[in-house]
Amino acid sequence: MENIGYYNGVFAPVEELMIPACDRGVYFGDGVYEALRVERHRFFALEEHLSRFRASLAFLRIPFEMTDEALVAILQETVDRVESESQQIYFQVTRGSAMRTHAFPEGAQPNLLIFTRGVPLADIVERRRLIVLPDTRWGHCNIKSINLIPSVLAAQAAKERGCTEAVFHRDGVVTECSSSNLLMLKDGVLRTAPTDERILPGVTRGHFLMLARELGVPVDETAFTLEEAYDADELMVTSTSLHGLPVCELEGKPVCGRDEPLLRKLQKAYREYFYGSI
Repeated sequence: MENIGYYNGVFAPVEELMIPACDRGVYFGDGVYEALRVERHRFFALEEHLSRFRASLAFLRIPFEMTDEALVAILQETVDRVESESQQIYFQVTRGSAMRTHAFPEGAQPNLLIFTRGVPLADIVERRRLIVLPDTRWGHCNIKSINLIPSVLAAQAAKERGCTEAVFHRDGVVTECSSSNLLMLKDGVLRTAPTDERILPGVTRGHFLMLARELGVPVDETAFTLEEAYDADELMVTSTSLHGLPVCELEGKPVCGRDEPLLRKLQKAYREYFYGSI
């Protein structure tokens, strides 16, 4: 099978999967999610994703009582139903199904939605073009909420301009991208924004910083400005499927390409770590 979905105990091809109209994720975006890489039907960094998932649930006060062990068993069954050796699995929990009212509904039970499909890892050799947009998202970007309209609009703007991603900034200070983190190399130092409420604490981001330290590359978790980004030796986009995507253009201006040896060294270290961990 090419893809599979799951909703509250029912498996079906994603195109056929049905959820109720009164799921609060439909009309409020009242839920949280995670996305994981799966290689050879094994999860990468599962514990870290589950920890972030539980933190998001706690912040939104969604009483999801399923144990991690039970959840992982369902995730595993889902990926095992898809033939592809390289998958991206998505799962979300919403507050439940109830008639529309803003306050938490009494007695509603959380809904679990999962789907997975074959998705190859992104090519990290070719350099990509990015656009720049003001960050208009809410004040808790560290929570992986399913409310993603600003990111959707940013991704579409990038697509319409033939670019890969959109870089967000607040008053000229870079936060992250529409669905990924942004790392900068300058004078041999790997720099990226700190994990506060303005960015999602990306799992891949964290592993890149860990590996850089192991390789003796100085790490600086301090936000940088757009001006500094334009002058970066290298910029790298990181996410579950983007393992240090290199950049060649920012808002139509040629950038980067001044420290390719260190860029490739970090990319290689991450891919080796990634495949060695599954």
